[in-house]
Amino acid sequence: MDTAQIARDFVKMVSEDNAAGYQAFWSDDIVSREPGDGEMSHVEGREALLAKHAWWEANAEMHSVSVDGPFVFGDQFAVNYAMDVTMFGERSKSSEVGIYTLKDGKIVDERFFYAAEDL
Repeated sequence: MDTAQIARDFVKMVSEDNAAGYQAFWSDDIVSREPGDGEMSHVEGREALLAKHAWWEANAEMHSVSVDGPFVFGDQFAVNYAMDVTMFGERSKSSEVGIYTLKDGKIVDERFFYAAEDL
């Protein structure tokens, strides 16, 4: 399967909030990075990323999310996210871009870039 098809399938699963579906695209040694130095800003491995997602579910109330993309280049693709979320009692709207890198048909690296006003 080529990058464009994997990216389209991944975005479809994310758009449907199908966790099992999009997690099937993760490599066992996936690395996930976000700006900052919080405990969840850099995790390595499927189990650590599952823990990160569990942390998010426990601490965030999603009011809405929209997904735009994917945008493909070589073995990478990007997805734009816009979210309305309450974290730790504070509701906010934010935007971010996820950049995903594939190897052997699996996501081995994901990096999230935040809008400057959200940092």
